[in-house]
Amino acid sequence: MRKPQISVSPPLPLGVYARRPSTELPFPLDRSDTVLFARARHGLWQGVYALGLQPGDEVLVPAYHHGSGVEALLRAGLVLRYYGLGPTLEPDTDELDSVLNPRVRALHLIHYLGFPQDGARWRAWCDERSLLLLEDAAQAWLSSDSAGPVGSHGDLAIFCIYKTIGVPDGGALVVRTAAPRPETVSPIGFLALAKCHALWAMQRSRAVAAAAAAVRSNGAYIPEEDFALGDPGSAPTASTLRVLPRLVDRHIALKRRANYERLLDVLGGRVPPPFDQLPEGSSPFALPVETDDKRRLLDRLAEHGIEGLDFWSVPHPSLEVDRFPEIRDRRARTVALPVHQELRLTDVERIAAAAVERPSRRKRPAVRLEPIGSFEEVADQWDELALRSGNVFATREWLSLWWEHFGRAKRLHLSGCLDADGRLVAILPLYLWDVRGLRVFRLLGHGTADQLGPICAPEDRRTAAAGLRLLLGEIQVGWDFFLGELLPGHEAWSSLVGGRTVARDGYPVLRFQHDTWADFLASSSRRFRKELSRTERRLSEAHEVRIRLADDAGRLEEDLDMLFALHRMRWTDDESPFGANEPFHRQLAAEAFRRGWLYLWFAYLDGRPVAAEYTFRFAGAQHHYQGGRDPEWERLSVGSHLFAYSVREAFEAGLRECRFLRGRETYKYRFANEDPELETVGIARGTMGDAALMAMLALRGWHDVGRLRRMLVP
Repeated sequence: MRKPQISVSPPLPLGVYARRPSTELPFPLDRSDTVLFARARHGLWQGVYALGLQPGDEVLVPAYHHGSGVEALLRAGLVLRYYGLGPTLEPDTDELDSVLNPRVRALHLIHYLGFPQDGARWRAWCDERSLLLLEDAAQAWLSSDSAGPVGSHGDLAIFCIYKTIGVPDGGALVVRTAAPRPETVSPIGFLALAKCHALWAMQRSRAVAAAAAAVRSNGAYIPEEDFALGDPGSAPTASTLRVLPRLVDRHIALKRRANYERLLDVLGGRVPPPFDQLPEGSSPFALPVETDDKRRLLDRLAEHGIEGLDFWSVPHPSLEVDRFPEIRDRRARTVALPVHQELRLTDVERIAAAAVERPSRRKRPAVRLEPIGSFEEVADQWDELALRSGNVFATREWLSLWWEHFGRAKRLHLSGCLDADGRLVAILPLYLWDVRGLRVFRLLGHGTADQLGPICAPEDRRTAAAGLRLLLGEIQVGWDFFLGELLPGHEAWSSLVGGRTVARDGYPVLRFQHDTWADFLASSSRRFRKELSRTERRLSEAHEVRIRLADDAGRLEEDLDMLFALHRMRWTDDESPFGANEPFHRQLAAEAFRRGWLYLWFAYLDGRPVAAEYTFRFAGAQHHYQGGRDPEWERLSVGSHLFAYSVREAFEAGLRECRFLRGRETYKYRFANEDPELETVGIARGTMGDAALMAMLALRGWHDVGRLRRMLVP
């Protein structure tokens, strides 16, 4: 029987209607001047008119293109000047300058397969020559670079929504002048919506895939139909507008990146530049591979139920193909493979296996597991890996103390991940625990730590994930459920290990990007600066203010008593991260003090302690763990004053960032400039594991993260 069909385009999950609409849409949907059409090509046609381009004006257009954009420009009456590209598909500046003339009004720039071009550079290049910049981000929605979202530099930018998420249609236009609106009323689009759902069902059901294959028509490709402009006044369907806010989230790009990287590990030797290296911030549309026999590869993929894309094999008829032999060869040799966010781990592995033609020059990371008998067995290597991870919660000190305090009735499972050279690149700190008859694998540290996971350098996370999959697949001890809590959200662990996301938490971070504290304040909002200044002035005018760092080992127990007392003034034991964990923190603080990690600050008013800030400095980052304050002085915002002081001290000490740890409290985001988030992942095995996973997913649907955490309390 035919296997489920995996398409290059993302399918539409059946459960989308149970999701809550997103209140924070990504660029450009967050702009009031963004206009949606049925297709991105419609936006391009409308946009060039809005910018004042006239019939007969000339536009510089890349020779490597999809014909629909070219057709839209030609239908607008523009004259096209084709230009060549460099080896990494950047415009060739020498050739651009050679074809410039007074009639050239604009540069058309394409962000290929979700890989950002240097938009800021080409913005400056166009400004120097008084040209308009037209950004084609049809395949690059949700991509960004250090200068901002792709498409944010152009006088015009177009985005193809349905190429990124599984809606029936939708193209977005952003233009610096007033843009026209669609002229037609949005059709309902039920049939188109059903087809998108059918793709999802085909990917998961052999029976549905077989039925679809029996009725599918494999007509010949007709470029004229593919390139046709259609009605440029067409609106997107009502179905698209309904489900779009329920589909969009910031994690789509992360999942695409994770899938892309897994395929790159296997097929990297056949991936042409610039696509053989995945830049930070990109949201890849597909993974291109080169082949000497395109038809054979496409047929083999189809035999495995995978849709390969004969990527841009046919240019627009107006192009003189022989003028650009490198691009002609690229068209003849490139097949694009699916990487979309709805792929499961088994889907990605099937794509990789089907696409392999010959041994790749890039070797897939070979992973070997070795048991670790104790925390001290690999002490030096553990310490180095924890330092490279940048995570204080990954240290031997934290996790060994956690096991000492909370490891009762549990079985410790420490494993090392060794690479092909026998080098220890990751440690998996796990334990097995039986709770109410459910055998659960969990990561050490939960309940006290605010970021968990395999202990490794960020660049080795895929090797660590492979080791974790190997461990779960080969472990002899029976288990029902793996719960990977508080994993770094920007690393897409659900995709790396083939699990389901059962919860997300905020993890606000302030990355220092300024030379002086004054520069940092100047970059902040006026309201934020006024609040800090007003708080400091009110305190100093009415009271003697003193801030002290706990730097005396002989006084540490007394200082911890003060910290816990101030914390209890604000929180009950049930709400506090201390509470019954005070003995753990007393022992941890003593060890952290000895290591030079502990930074415990106190604020005094008129000689009386009124606030505390409990932080750790590790690997160039300050981890703000918890604080306490006397409610009597809350009107003076003394806790906020001490928090700001500790952040400034970290900056002055030359640290690279402050991590404000788990939680979405407003005060954290007044300082933070990033939120990579934390992801909790579940993997089920067997009936009981499936039941636990379904229960957690149900709680996620109700956004009850508190109850979710309490389901598996040790």
